[in-house]
Amino acid sequence: MTEAEQTKEATKEWTDEAQQEVKASEGPLKGMLVNYVGQVLTPADGQVTVEMIVQTLASEFPEFLLVVARENWLRGYEQALTDVDNVEKEKESALALQQEQSKKPKKKAKKKAKKSDERASKTA
Repeated sequence: MTEAEQTKEATKEWTDEAQQEVKASEGPLKGMLVNYVGQVLTPADGQVTVEMIVQTLASEFPEFLLVVARENWLRGYEQALTDVDNVEKEKESALALQQEQSKKPKKKAKKKAKKSDERASKTA
């Protein structure tokens, strides 16, 4: 399995877990959403999940989810552009370092050759 496939699988697992859990009410809005979705969908086990809330919002308040989705898409796109820039900078840095390192041995080799030529001419 490639690294990309592993990342995708881990993300899917995290997303699935996040969609399935709703923690205890932490505020009045969350409580209202959970109660409303519970009354509308009446789940058999009485548990309201995030996925249920999203489905309900999508059917009853789609313009809200559209704004959230658009913002999420824009942030993801901006992050992708930032990542591309960072990768290009890393490649440039690595190339510059590689070029710098490749020049150093040549200088040393030239010095060694020069010294051995001097020694050869002195012994001759």
